Amino acid sequence: MRRKTVRRKTVRAIQLSGHHAAQALQMLIEDGKIAGRDVINALKKREKTVDELRARLMALGEDVSDAVVKAAKSPRAKRARKTISRAQRIARQAQGRYMAAVRQLSKEARKKVKAIRLKSGVDAAIREAKRLAA
Repeated sequence: MRRKTVRRKTVRAIQLSGHHAAQALQMLIEDGKIAGRDVINALKKREKTVDELRARLMALGEDVSDAVVKAAKSPRAKRARKTISRAQRIARQAQGRYMAAVRQLSKEARKKVKAIRLKSGVDAAIREAKRLAA
C-alpha cells in the first residue's frame, strides 16, 4: 500500500473545524480549484481505508481474544500481588535510603559504609554515608 506524505508544517498549520472545512471545500469547488468528483473520490477512498482498518482490527481482536483465553487457562497466569508486611515495607524504604546515600560516594567510601552496614546495621551505614558525603 503506497502512502502519500504530507509536509508536517502543512499538517500543523491547518486546524479547521468540520464546519469550516466544509465551507472551504465549497469555496474551492466554486472557484474551480477542486473538482467535485475529486472530493467525492477522496471521501470514497477514506471510507475504503476506514473499512480496511476496521476489518484488520476485527481480525486482530479475534487473535487477541484467543490469546487472552489461552493465557487465562494456562497454569502460569499472573495473580494479584500479595500486600507486603509493615516490616518489609520499612526494610525496603531503608534500603532505598541506603542506596541514595551510597550512590554519590567514591568506591573506597562505599566499602567503608558497606562494612559498617554489615557490622552495625542500615541506619548506622546511612548516617556514616551522609557524614562522608558532606
